[in-house]
Amino acid sequence: MVNAQIKRQMKRMVRRVAPRLADRLRARLTPPPPSTDTTFRSLLAPLRDAQLAFDSRSPSDADALAKIANNSAVIVVGDAPFQNVALLVDELESEKIVIGELVIVDATAEEPRLVAIRDHVASWSRRLPLTRFTVVPYSRQELRFADAVQQGWEATERGYVWILGRHNVPLSGCFEYLIKTLIDQKEQAVIVAHTAGPDGQLRRGTLDAGTLSEKVRVDLSVTAKFDLLNDLTISTPRALSGYPLTEEIDSFGEGIFGGPRSLLAPESRDLLDSRFITDIAIADLALRLNARTRVVRTTTALGWSMRSQGTDAAAPWEAIHDWRWLLDKRAVHLDEPDRIELVCPFHRGDVILAVQVAAHAMTLGKKIRLHVASPLVAWAKEFCPDLDIQPLPVPVASAEDTYPLLLSSFKYVTQRTDSTPRLARCHPTRGLSLTGQNLVEYMLEEVGLPKDTRLPNVRPRATVEQGLVAEQIMDRFGRDVVFVHPFGGWGLKSIPEHIMVELADEFHQAGIKLIQIGGAADRRMNHCDGAILENFMPSQWSKILPLGRALLGVDSWTAHFGAILDIPQICLYGSTHPKHVNTKKWFVEQSSVCLTLGPIVNCSPCNSLTCLSFPEREYCTGYAVDRDALRTFLSNSARMDAQATRH
Repeated sequence: MVNAQIKRQMKRMVRRVAPRLADRLRARLTPPPPSTDTTFRSLLAPLRDAQLAFDSRSPSDADALAKIANNSAVIVVGDAPFQNVALLVDELESEKIVIGELVIVDATAEEPRLVAIRDHVASWSRRLPLTRFTVVPYSRQELRFADAVQQGWEATERGYVWILGRHNVPLSGCFEYLIKTLIDQKEQAVIVAHTAGPDGQLRRGTLDAGTLSEKVRVDLSVTAKFDLLNDLTISTPRALSGYPLTEEIDSFGEGIFGGPRSLLAPESRDLLDSRFITDIAIADLALRLNARTRVVRTTTALGWSMRSQGTDAAAPWEAIHDWRWLLDKRAVHLDEPDRIELVCPFHRGDVILAVQVAAHAMTLGKKIRLHVASPLVAWAKEFCPDLDIQPLPVPVASAEDTYPLLLSSFKYVTQRTDSTPRLARCHPTRGLSLTGQNLVEYMLEEVGLPKDTRLPNVRPRATVEQGLVAEQIMDRFGRDVVFVHPFGGWGLKSIPEHIMVELADEFHQAGIKLIQIGGAADRRMNHCDGAILENFMPSQWSKILPLGRALLGVDSWTAHFGAILDIPQICLYGSTHPKHVNTKKWFVEQSSVCLTLGPIVNCSPCNSLTCLSFPEREYCTGYAVDRDALRTFLSNSARMDAQATRH
């Protein structure tokens, strides 16, 4: 137990002193397989034989080779792309040609951006002084293969582009012979290298177009298999020596490939279909290329993949989604292929924000459908009855069950027969605290809207009767009250007892009552002057909350609701950070002030269910009351109330 505590303390120290240091050390210390490794030895000898045979058959002009190399860009992407780029630089340093530009799309989750890669680039540049290094900070919260490669594609204007992606590493003479093969093909083909897995075995990589049938699409809709790529490939790979020096292929599923920019994407600036989530986008591109140009695989160029699975999918549903879209593009007519499937099962705060984003997208002409947990459909409908809201067969999750139910929800939507490929998420895979984004920014990004979009305040529609109920409730307390919602879903997101004592003292000195609000199952907090604990719908709360002086709470649905209602707010933060979850400034109406308090600890945000620094405590030590700021806020709100009364 003592050792475990020491380890936790060491981890905390590393996180505080040097964020992401552990990831950087892990990337540097992971030993890459050298060219002499026995894993690849059986491939290197036939590779060299093939290269010698190619040079004998098709000798290349050195000037033409150098000219194309100098006008070539190599695109590599990754989250902390240190190991794969380092191995790439090793290979480029040993090649007989000089590649003109190396484009690195860096998706390292860190703040500020491009810190971790800075020293690496300086070192790599010294080793490749004639190669231009272009580092592109990946702009999205979710690392999607197609988006990342597209950003690299747009960052270069070179006439020849070679794609490595996230996990591919070239072996001896790879780019030299890719370009030599291109010259041999009179620059009239896209060139593809062979690919080996980390076990040193050649990968199957050719799709059988005949398998792209309705039966396969149905099979995909009910499967949970992870390596779907291998199920849609044909033939067992031969030894490298069993392949011809060059062969025209119908398609390919992964690997290092490229050629003239005009052949890769002649019809538009888009290289890959951004509706794909994983690198199955390559399989789609390969089929599209085959329909309009020649695709040639060469035995003289070889790379290896650092991953063992068939795709780079983080979860099985992502591969299912992409294979279905690959098939549906060719076998099934979708009535609305561009409709956005916005999946936000829970929690209430996320659902409230998702409705705001979806409603605004709808007014801009976007076709959108929101998927929420079935118990929350009526709740969400109160904000926007015209929005298409679909039920998900999942409950409103507890904090502990969020992730598995989230994956279940994504899979359910992906497998709907009427689902479109434009799936948008409301819960990021990579934490907001790692990338510095706000939750609203993420949702806007997912539905294709600018991250600085300001949302019209879409409020629930209340009835006259609900207004009368609100008046009757407030008759018990008067109007000089502040509503407090102390619970945010779990212990670390709730106001600790000692903070409630301090808050109550401050409000009572100002002659203000503290009234607790929440659901019928919430426990009553000490030091409050009353409580409204009812499972009201949002429409009823929208009539109650504006009748108080302000709304006080933590990171919960009421904080977002107060911003939508544009009422005075006091928001406390501890284990989560206002930068990531305070959403007030994203709404158009800004007549009321939001006072933000905390957090005061440098371990925030931890986004944890239990305290990492003090495991024995059931509350977050990051909450604090700034009495001076609170008194100023109350004084100003009283003055505004008086002015409103006079008018």
